[in-house]
Amino acid sequence: MSKENYFIRKATKADATFIRSLIWQVRINPLGLKWRRFVVAMHEHGVRIGCAQLKIYKDDTRELASVAVVPHFRRQGVGAAMIQSILAGQESPIYLTCRESLVSFYERFGFQEIIGLDRMPPYYRKLKKFSVWLEKRNWVEPLAVMVWRGEAYRSTAPSE
Repeated sequence: MSKENYFIRKATKADATFIRSLIWQVRINPLGLKWRRFVVAMHEHGVRIGCAQLKIYKDDTRELASVAVVPHFRRQGVGAAMIQSILAGQESPIYLTCRESLVSFYERFGFQEIIGLDRMPPYYRKLKKFSVWLEKRNWVEPLAVMVWRGEAYRSTAPSE
C-alpha cells in the first residue's frame, strides 16, 4: 500500500468505538482514550486502519500515545504517517513510553531514550519505577521512556 492509498485526519466522535477497539486489540494501555486528542488513518476506501493521540497534561507535559495500526496494514508507513502528523508544528518536549523493543522505531523520529530516573518528569519516573517492579517479576517487557526535543523526522522507510 502506498501513501496515496491512505490519509491521516483528526478523529471525530464517530471514531471513538474504533479507537477503543483497536487499542484493546493491540494490547496497549487503554486508559485516557479521548477521541478529541486522536488522529485516525483512513484507507482510501473509507476503512479506519490506525490511530494515535497527543495527550497534554495539566502541567503542559505532552505525550505521544496510543499509536496503533490494524495488523493487516502494518509495515506500510501508516504509523509513521500518524506520528509525523502529530509532531508537525508541536512544541517540544514530547514524551512517550513504549516497550523496549520499539525504541529504534521511535528513534527514527528524533525520540531519544531517557536513561536515569532523575532525568524524567515526575509522572514518568513513577511509571518507570512501577514498570521495573513488574519487569523483575517477568510480567512485562521492559518499558522505555523517550523524549522528542524537536528533531526532524529522519527516515521515510515504511517499517513499523
